Amino acid sequence: LKKEINLKDLNLLEDKDHFKNEIYVKIRSTGKLIKSKLKFINGSAKLNLLEDEYGISPGQACVFYSKDEIGYKVLGGGWISKN
Repeated sequence: LKKEINLKDLNLLEDKDHFKNEIYVKIRSTGKLIKSKLKFINGSAKLNLLEDEYGISPGQACVFYSKDEIGYKVLGGGWISKN
């Protein structure tokens, strides 16, 4: 069970102000969308999961989404790291 994930090699499609609100993340392409909060730290980030998720490992991709009245929008992503 993971509640906090470190991310590296971020690729953002929106400015960092957009991430002040809760976002959704997907760890695996077939995984569920998980409510989260993202905090930027010197080119990397710390992701706090607001829902439980199992089987998260370094090297996996993590994709960020927002939700509005139309649907989900990709905000960017990063790679899960050990630290």
